Amino acid sequence: MAKTRILTRPDWLTLLSAALIVAAFPPWNLDFLAWFCLVPWLVALHRAAGPAQAFAQGVWLSFFMSLGGFYWVASALHQFGGLPWPLSILGLLLFGLGGQPQFLLMPLVLHWLSPLGRARKAKEEALSAVFAALAYAGLDWLLPKLFADTLGHAFYQAPRIRQLADLGGAHLITFLVFLVNDLIARAWLGMRERKEPSLWPLLQSLAPRALVTLALCAAALLYGHARQREIRERMASAPLRAQGAAIQGNIGDFDKIAAERGIRGAAEKVLSTYFSLSDRALALEQKPEFLLWPETAYPSTFRSPNTADELFRDQKMESFVRDRGVPLLFGGYDRFKGKDFNALFLLAPGSDPELAARTGTGDLQIYRKNVLLLFGEYIPGAEWIKLIRDTFPQVGNFGRGVGPEVLRVPLGRASPGQSPERQLLIGPIICYEALFPSYVIEAANQGSQLILNITNDSWFGPFGEPHLHLALAAFRSIETRLPQLRSTNTGISALILPDGTTSEPTPIGETAILNVTIPVLEPVPTLLKAWGDWFGAFALLSGGFGLLALHARRGRETAVSLDTCKKS
Repeated sequence: MAKTRILTRPDWLTLLSAALIVAAFPPWNLDFLAWFCLVPWLVALHRAAGPAQAFAQGVWLSFFMSLGGFYWVASALHQFGGLPWPLSILGLLLFGLGGQPQFLLMPLVLHWLSPLGRARKAKEEALSAVFAALAYAGLDWLLPKLFADTLGHAFYQAPRIRQLADLGGAHLITFLVFLVNDLIARAWLGMRERKEPSLWPLLQSLAPRALVTLALCAAALLYGHARQREIRERMASAPLRAQGAAIQGNIGDFDKIAAERGIRGAAEKVLSTYFSLSDRALALEQKPEFLLWPETAYPSTFRSPNTADELFRDQKMESFVRDRGVPLLFGGYDRFKGKDFNALFLLAPGSDPELAARTGTGDLQIYRKNVLLLFGEYIPGAEWIKLIRDTFPQVGNFGRGVGPEVLRVPLGRASPGQSPERQLLIGPIICYEALFPSYVIEAANQGSQLILNITNDSWFGPFGEPHLHLALAAFRSIETRLPQLRSTNTGISALILPDGTTSEPTPIGETAILNVTIPVLEPVPTLLKAWGDWFGAFALLSGGFGLLALHARRGRETAVSLDTCKKS
């Protein structure tokens, strides 16, 4: 019975690790804590009686970290999913149990495969530390997580460390973070377990591990310093600068839902808010060359009207763009081949003959969202099973677009029948798509010059999720070295520069106009653009095979040692 109680009880060190991880991430942004946030948990694993108890500490770490960092999941289930608060809170608790699955498997890796803390040679222990850090980063990359977060994302405001992302993404930073945490944990355990007053034996045993860790961290800082300086020089001499304005309408959920359900007054209020803010933007001294509205800002399907009111709204949009002579990019709904899509529309003031020949319309380009949010925009099987659709009518059943695309934004007013002299090639992403490096990398490799990000975070509440979503999105600009203009409904809208700097973030819960000058760089080569999101797979394979090899070697040495004892 005593073992059962220990197995089911969270170690206070595990609780401490959960608190440190939460504080390292947005909105608290104490990123320095990430360098030692796992140390208490690693110590707790060391003193666990076996794999089962270590696994339990992994479950507790996942649970408490998820509750502390993703508490807004309950708000999303209530607001977006339409569930009552008790069920929403239950959903959050269930999410917490597996929200960070790497914490569930890593204790088993350390206990069953890694010779961590039991290696006979200091060099072998240094190798085991590197392989364990690789295995952690690989598992973190492989295992499914709804928000694709990793420890490396905590450093989105660290100007040098974040530059590593163009080599191997945020998971490369996670590898370094785990390596440093592991070194500190081994040093702490060594201090606690030493049997003599002298520290020299401990320093000797840790020296190879410490040298490897410090050398990798020093190389990371040197690379980050050089790369940051290079990218800033490129921005200063950018061959093209575009002026764009992101409009933050701060439309509340009630007004948004009412407008989407066809309540005329609400729809008119939404449009008048965006029209008014857009006109204010166009009256600024630095007049924007294009306007950007956030995700689903337009409250119905565009150019697929079902009612006279919807037709009238379409005509108002077209008149607005034609009269102002400025391209308008806006989120809305598209109906195509009998399905509804979450989409971004690019409506230009003039007709482009080439575009007309390619798409059938000379003034409109459409991007349809491809990566949908589970239980928010689709439920598996709902397309074929009516019972699922009837049970969860509040969850959308959207179609998927073709994937990453590049749209052409004419800069300045286009003359009818003529192509504009200046064009901006954009790679659109809608909300959840900003979490996936490969998606944005593919658009960059298609020739995108600007990441155009439209988002609606209002369903998740005003604190926590908007800050985390912005942090995750910032890495897409570092990985591709492209600027990113981000327009959200309720905040945080921002310009993210190619070095990862978040410029002029707007406040949450207020209307705002983000009128910015965007430096458009010549294509910057990055390892991630050349190889894709490669580091996670590399870390998983190299870390796994390395640990297995060391484990097998230790087994052979133990067998030889036992055989020698028997013979003697």
